[in-house]
Order: sequence, then C-alpha cells, then structure tokens
Amino acid sequence: MPRKQAFSGKQKKKQLQERRERKKDSHSIYDEDVVQDISDTTAAKPGEVEAEILHVHEQPTGDKDFDPNRYRLHFLKISQEEMKKRKTAARRPVIKVTEKALEMSIGSVFPTENPLDFPKRPPWDFRLSKTQLERQEQAYYSKYVQTLLMSHDPQRLSYFELNLETWRQLWRVTEISDILLLIADIRYPAVHVPPSLYSYLREELGREVVVVLNKVDMAPPPLVAAWRSYLTAVFPGVRVVCFSSFPDRPEDTASGLHSKQKKRLVKPLGPQELLDICRDLVKDKVNLDSWQEKLDTEDTSTSAPERHGCHGGIDNPDKPSADMLQAGAAEAHLAGVYQRFRDGVLTIGCIGYPNVGKSSLLNGLVGRKVVSVSKTPGHTKHLQTIFLTPTVKLCDCPGLVFPSHVDKSLQIVSGIFPIAQVREPYSTVGYLAQRLDLPTLLHLTHPEMAGKPPSAARSKVVKWSAFDVCESWAVKCGYHTAKASRPDVYRAANQLLRMAVEGRLRLCFAPPDFFDCQDSWKENDFAVSLSERLTSLAHREQSLAQLEDSSSDSEPEELLQPAASRQEEEKSWGEEEEASSCVSQNPFALLGDD
Repeated sequence: MPRKQAFSGKQKKKQLQERRERKKDSHSIYDEDVVQDISDTTAAKPGEVEAEILHVHEQPTGDKDFDPNRYRLHFLKISQEEMKKRKTAARRPVIKVTEKALEMSIGSVFPTENPLDFPKRPPWDFRLSKTQLERQEQAYYSKYVQTLLMSHDPQRLSYFELNLETWRQLWRVTEISDILLLIADIRYPAVHVPPSLYSYLREELGREVVVVLNKVDMAPPPLVAAWRSYLTAVFPGVRVVCFSSFPDRPEDTASGLHSKQKKRLVKPLGPQELLDICRDLVKDKVNLDSWQEKLDTEDTSTSAPERHGCHGGIDNPDKPSADMLQAGAAEAHLAGVYQRFRDGVLTIGCIGYPNVGKSSLLNGLVGRKVVSVSKTPGHTKHLQTIFLTPTVKLCDCPGLVFPSHVDKSLQIVSGIFPIAQVREPYSTVGYLAQRLDLPTLLHLTHPEMAGKPPSAARSKVVKWSAFDVCESWAVKCGYHTAKASRPDVYRAANQLLRMAVEGRLRLCFAPPDFFDCQDSWKENDFAVSLSERLTSLAHREQSLAQLEDSSSDSEPEELLQPAASRQEEEKSWGEEEEASSCVSQNPFALLGDD
C-alpha cells in the first residue's frame, strides 16, 4: 500500500477551519432559520408590540467544534407593556379564589374546539441524505409554528417549546420505544397529559401508553385516587401507575420538607406495579424474570451501601456492562424501521413535561443514580438510554412543553418555565396567594403593621397584595438591597417561587367535581390502600435506618459518601433549611385534608 503524502501544519489548520465552517452551517438549520420564521410570523401589526424569542440556557460558542446552544430552550418573551401591567396588578389586593377554582379539567387546558396539535415527524425514507432530511423537517416545523401562531392568539398561548432539535428527541424516543411512560406531576396532571400526544401514540404509532402519576407523596391519597379515576375515564383503556422516588408518610406532608436521611434510605413506590403492567402488555414475547429478581433483591436487602449504590450499586448479576450501555446508546440514535421488541429487549421510553421527574423515575427504577437530575427545566438535553436488566432498556427523553391554554403563572409554579428567566415574579406570587394562604403559612406580618403592638395588628383588617407578601418575606428572611438596604422583594419573590416548585409550598389542583364528593374519596379503597402503603414503607425505612445507625457506632452513615457529594448535599440542604423554618402548617388546608 503506498504511503500517504505528508500533510503540512498549514494545510491541517485550513482543513480544520473548513470543517468548523461546515458544522456551523449545518447547525444553523436547527435554530436560526426557525427562529427567523417565528419572528416573521409574530411581527407586530400597527399598534401592536412585536413578539420576541427568549433563548434559555444561552452558552458562549467561542471556537468550539460543536454548537452548545443546539438543545437550548426557546419560548416567546412577554412584552415590556405586559410586564408593566403585571407589576401594577401585583400591588392590588389579592382576591381569594374558591375551592372550585382549584378544580381543573383537561379540556380547559387543551381545548377541543380549534384543538392544539404538536409537531410530528414528517414522512421520510432512506433515500434522503442527512442534509435533505434535516431541511425537510425544518421546513415542516417552520410551517407548523406559523400556522399555530396565526390560528391562535399568541398572548393566550402558554409557553411552549420552539426549538426543533428538542422535538427531534421526542420523535426518536417514540420511534424506538415499545412502551411509553407518559409521566405527570400529581399536583397538575391535567397540564401534563396532552390528549393529542396520547391519541398520536396510540392510534398512529400503535404504541402502548402508561400514564405515571409521579410524586404521589406530595398530595393527599384521596386526591391521588380522584385523579387516577378521572384519567381512566378521559382516556379509556389507559393504564395508570402511582410512583414516588422518595415517599413520605401522609402525616409528614405538613412539614413540606424531606429529611436528608430519608432521601438516602427510602425505596421508590411503584416499580412493582409498573412491572406487572409491562408483563401484562408484553405477554410472553419478552422475558421479564430478571426485572422481578432485581425487585426481589432490593426488597430483601438491608444494607444501605448496597441498596443505594455507595459501593457501585446493587450486587446484581444482571448489571449491564459498559459494552451493553454503549450498544444501547448507539441503537437509540439509529434512524431505522421500528421493530417490536428488537433482539428480545423491551424498550421503555419516559416522556413528559420538564420537571415532572422523568430522570428521577429512571434512577428510582434502576436503584441508583444513572442519569443526572436537576430542578432546572431543560437539564436533560438529549435522549439517553440505560439497561435496567439485559431484557429491559429505559430511554430518558428531554422535557417537552406542548402548546396549551394553561396560565403562564401556573407554568412557572409547576417548574415548566425556568424561574431564573422570570423577569416579573410578583404576578406569579399573586397567583399563589390567591390559592394558598401565604401570610398564615409563612407567619408573615403585614408591612403596615411592622413595629406596632400585636393588639393593633389584630384589631385592624389588612389587605395583602402580592408585593406585600414579597416584602414581608424579604424582611423575615433578612433580604436587603446592597445600596439602600431596602427589602429585596425580587429575591424574596424568587425564593417563594422556588419553594412552590420544590413542593415546600404545595399547590395541588383537583379533577372536576372533587370537592362536591370529597368525603367519599377519603373512603375510597385505593386511597386507603395508598395511605397504608406510604405509612408502612416509611415506617419500614425508619426502622432500618435506626438499625443501621445502632450497628455503625464508629462509622457514621455520612462517611460512606464521597466528600464532594457530601459537601454538595449539605450545601443544598442548608439553602433549603434557610427558608423553611416558617412553613409549619399544613399546606393542604384548602383541600380540606388536615
């Protein structure tokens, strides 16, 4: 074989520059063309304000060979005039809403008249090159967004995902998955279950769909039972699973906080129910005995390091190797014809909105941390796969925000929109104050009553505004501006929103007609069973924790953790305990469950 010709450094540099330019040009079709089309569609008419695009998680590009902003979130930005209106409304007295206002139906979020669809992958075949396929998808998506914004009022529309590349991740996950888990937060299930997505997966793709109600420990068991019954009625034939990665006892929900020890020791609630449903759907086409053995091993294990991966995870002979993980990731990115149960492996895809707990659910099923999790929406940038057992593969999808008519304040409270990007948080605090008694929950003193005797404060009826709540909380927490030392209301409002997203201020919505028959739901068999399971599971873990503490006299449990992770955990819990000392009353008082 003849020897290759020598390559000079100047030629190599030129080659790298050309390669960088080609990558830059190829990435431009993911983002800028679509954004330009959206900007043209939302261009201001005479007398109107032009809509802008908000780029979330913007990263500097520099001279990198890849585009770090390829998977960034895109939302429509609210105008300056709208911000002024919201700030003015935040200084008005808060008007409390009734219990019926906490009832929410799926039809109110996703209307049946002039329905809101989501972008689906256009038809394709193997004759198309990569560039042709990408440009075809870009043209389809630009037309979809233009049609959506012209047929619906952009001000009425909620925040929804405008980045084509994020939708591409959903298309890939739905293509390679045999069973799809549509994950919803139990506090807002009506927001997280789009009917268009469910019908598309069932009717057009022919996939099996399981709705997972996650974080069930954050809501009273009667409310969980009501939502489970409502979803079964709206979507006939759907399977519903209740899941929680860190379950609390029902009587512990008043504190609104998880203990540090409980986060390490509590086993998830719901893996066995999910296995039973998958076994019923798969029949005998895939052997799921290894999954059952894994759950049985976790149930009989009593050692904290073995159960929680402090020494490499569970000692399981079915633990996937590095080659298996690499093969699974490679297969996930292949664009091929769908084959049901390819190679005898069941592929389970986890899809849903941001911050509903997709990655946490995946970690809970595996029994140790295998994918990164964060409270910030958009943390998962692209799909990732992990083998649960040799015959079961899990696929985690980035969170997608579907077009809907949900209130933008509720999107912020539910963690769909990043709080760090909220420029005007006071109206959202007012949204919370209308539905939760924040002054009572946080033990706040009205700014007008500051420094006056308690008798004067009790004799005068004061009206709270959203701005008053933020100012009082800033004073209580000692938040002041650097120059004038005034109460830092923006920081206080920001923290209140974070407390709501994390569940320390728990706002739960109910299905239609829930409060009319609330007493009957308390006696529901499923609600009673769920309450007993949460209580027994928490008591079991508490007894195991006490047993482990008594058996490790010289080596405390904290020493089993790496120093870096221990410092991060102590820092995060220190920040949570700083603002949680005042939240002592039951946050479910509005739901009538003391």
